[in-house]
Amino acid sequence: MIRVLLVDDEDIEREAMAEIIPWKKLGMELVDMAWNGIEGLEKIRVSEPDIVITDIKMPVMDGIQLIEKTRESYPDLLFVVLSGYGEYEYTSRAMELGIRHYILKPCDEEKIVEVLQGVKGELEEQRDRRKAELEYRSTYNRMLPRVKEQILGILITKKQVSGSDRVLLEKFMEDVRNSFVLLGIQSPQELEQLDRFVLTNILTELLGAENIYMDTSTKNEMIYLISEEMAENLQPLVLKVHKEYRKYKEARLRFAVSRAGGIEEASRLYEQLQELFFLGDSEGSMEFISFEILDRPKEGFTVMPDPDRIRSARNYGDVLFEIYVSKVAMEIRGFSQKRTRDSFRFFLNMFCGKEDCQWNDEDAWEVLKTVVEECALFVGASLPDTKDGSRLKHILYSIYQNIKNPDLSLQYLAKEVLFMNKDYFGRFFYRCTNEKYSAFLLRVRMELAKRLMALEPDIRISELAQQIGYPADGQYFAKVFKKYTGLAPSEYRRMEANGESRNFSDR
Repeated sequence: MIRVLLVDDEDIEREAMAEIIPWKKLGMELVDMAWNGIEGLEKIRVSEPDIVITDIKMPVMDGIQLIEKTRESYPDLLFVVLSGYGEYEYTSRAMELGIRHYILKPCDEEKIVEVLQGVKGELEEQRDRRKAELEYRSTYNRMLPRVKEQILGILITKKQVSGSDRVLLEKFMEDVRNSFVLLGIQSPQELEQLDRFVLTNILTELLGAENIYMDTSTKNEMIYLISEEMAENLQPLVLKVHKEYRKYKEARLRFAVSRAGGIEEASRLYEQLQELFFLGDSEGSMEFISFEILDRPKEGFTVMPDPDRIRSARNYGDVLFEIYVSKVAMEIRGFSQKRTRDSFRFFLNMFCGKEDCQWNDEDAWEVLKTVVEECALFVGASLPDTKDGSRLKHILYSIYQNIKNPDLSLQYLAKEVLFMNKDYFGRFFYRCTNEKYSAFLLRVRMELAKRLMALEPDIRISELAQQIGYPADGQYFAKVFKKYTGLAPSEYRRMEANGESRNFSDR
């Protein structure tokens, strides 16, 4: 039944309306009556009616004041205003307050019933609308975890986010600082639905639901998008997660945490997790692993090729440089040939989905060439399959294979390595690269020096000079480096340690 309260200071009219209106026939119940706004306000609080029929002009508190007083606490309450001739000022104010239903005094039963039927229709529409909103909100809240899981799954795999998902993503993140880390939990076996549920519940209890924005899963991994602020204290927390999970199921889980980044960088952060899990295996199946634990420099240099740099490669030579940097990094870290092959195999699988690389005991340079070819093909930087393309490729590999040689002049490379006429070689190289050989060699050596200082902050200048083809005393190298960058190697290394060297990285 629709509950109605009648407020009118005229006793005869109030009692008459109470008697003549067919309340039950209208599906209504007159729950109470009041003689002015003050009494009406109190009875609204007690009776909680759906509709209030109020006279507009009353002593103590008029109908307009009653409407204003109840609006904030009872926003869905519908009013029917009783007004007489000459009360336009009151009626006008009621209209400003959004009142849509009026009964002009004196009035008869037919007119009152007609107005009340209109109010009843509005009330039913209001209830239907509220019911639909509640159902939508209930469905939304029930589906929200699944929707978030799907969106994060799309983001980490670099698939295209649909327009509707993009709208939802913006809604999820509208009040959140756009700086997160990905926490990965990896199981040696496939994670069942109950396993994922238990892990998420334990983690939520320890970290707080407000710090876990999204989660998704793969066959044997759980991936959580969490606030950057939580990253510093994650290790003891996730080790506790492991301890609690083992009470439910005995399993050796591994945990990894990426660097910080925005939601639009989710795929890059996921690549970091995969690299960390791989490196954790290399370091002896570490339970919790991060780049800080592996003692990587702050700017993000690892032994793996940098996916972002390769994606932005302008040409085949840029791709070759990135893979060569990674090869040298592995040599400095003391990687065996098998570990180097495994690392590159993992990278190709992660970067371009290449799963069938079988190198066995192939030469390290043959492995490097395969990696360069696959990456260049993947990012559209391959050389043309022509005579000139093959010749330039041979030249580039010959340069890198001999880059530690201080005598790697144009004449030496052409005569002793390539068996070409030096003048023809010089013209050919410039035509294909739009860069003189001497400028190219200087650039590659200096950029390699910068990257090696990022990798090994404590590397001796003499060792660095030898790695890139300068005399071991390092004096000539230091002179050339300062001319190229504007900084002495020691100054550059200090800026690198302080995170200030990026201004020189693309020189």
